[in-house]
Amino acid sequence: MKKLLIIIFIFIAGQAAIAGDTTYSLEQCLEMARTRNPAILASIEKKVEAEWQKQSAHDDFLPKLNMDYSYTYLDEVHNINANFVGIGEVSITEHDNFKMGVYIDQPLFTGFVLTTRYNLAELGLQEAVAGEELANLEITFQTVRAYYYLLLSMKFEEVMEASVAQLTSHYKDSQQFYKNEIIPLNDLLQSEVHLANARQDAEIAANRTTIARRSLATIIKEPIMLNFTVIDSYNEDPLTSEVDKLALMAMDKRPELKRANYNVQASREQITLAKSSYYPTVVLRAAHNRYGGDPLVDGHGLSDLQVDDESTIGIYAKWQLFAWGQTKHNINAASAASRAAGQRLIKVMDEIQQEVHDSFSNAITVYTNIATSEKAVKQAKENLRMNTVRYKHQISTTTDVLDAQTLLTDTQTKYYQAVYHYNIWLAGLARSVGVQSWKDLKVN
Repeated sequence: MKKLLIIIFIFIAGQAAIAGDTTYSLEQCLEMARTRNPAILASIEKKVEAEWQKQSAHDDFLPKLNMDYSYTYLDEVHNINANFVGIGEVSITEHDNFKMGVYIDQPLFTGFVLTTRYNLAELGLQEAVAGEELANLEITFQTVRAYYYLLLSMKFEEVMEASVAQLTSHYKDSQQFYKNEIIPLNDLLQSEVHLANARQDAEIAANRTTIARRSLATIIKEPIMLNFTVIDSYNEDPLTSEVDKLALMAMDKRPELKRANYNVQASREQITLAKSSYYPTVVLRAAHNRYGGDPLVDGHGLSDLQVDDESTIGIYAKWQLFAWGQTKHNINAASAASRAAGQRLIKVMDEIQQEVHDSFSNAITVYTNIATSEKAVKQAKENLRMNTVRYKHQISTTTDVLDAQTLLTDTQTKYYQAVYHYNIWLAGLARSVGVQSWKDLKVN
């Protein structure tokens, strides 16, 4: 019974949290997204992976301790008579031959393989760092965009609800006028149709708000059914930066450009790696070998002429002299890959330039629409008020009122689109330049 009560309490608390009215600011949403979003967490782990890979590449410079064990069976046993030296019969080979060795290898020269692999690991780490920057940049933009889309949806919902309220009031007036035989039936039906359409639009707007809320909740990793709202904060300051300076700033800030540069450097290292086959590999080896005639490698060695263990130290070189031109083919392939990486770098630069100019142009265009649409809203409200008063005095018609209401709804919609799209395009411009906020776009 006690466990059941605890479960019920937890369930009720969870439902209360889901149903509760929680309000988030943009800063809170950004903080949650940057610390919770799986894309950012994955980029952090990718950087940790690259750090360990770099450490592993460094370890290749150090000596390695190895062990080997082998067994060989010979079908014939050979002995020789050594009476002429006074030692009798001597075993040359035996059936069972076991060998175990322990040795330390220290690379002396590998044709620049180890240094090249270390350089590649270092570039991999730098690319992972740029990847983390890119993930933070992208999630920041997605969060801001989802935040303002939610606000925009909420405003659309308010506009539609206000339209329903206005059309409901007008419909009631029309019913009274019709009962008093002041207006014809088609005017009443026209009012009823517009009210029905407005109610449908309000339902659609409410659903869009729910979808926008879920989208933001997914990014900031809040429960998808959490009924939260956001603070209505937006920026209407003009954009004073010059687009050419922002484009130059993007060339220094964009993580994608950094990654493309690292890929070009890595492709050059791959050419060096391919050329390593032209050089010998030199290793310093210290070894201790033990021989025997049983699996424990214990006994008298492989024969009477061989000791049961020995220690050696030496320098060993290995050089591939002929491989049907394989090394040259690998170099040509790496060179082609390097040229391709260079072209991808140019492509990234072109895309960044276009993104900056497009985002800047869109932000400027939307900003100019804010003042125009704001003035239009005031005029549309006054137009509706005048037509409503005139209709009550039967100076204007139902069509005049309905047209005025439609005009107000469209004008308010365009105003909110201009305001919030301006903030979205500011975030997009910051993203295209490679900074976290539009406030960082000011260039001296």
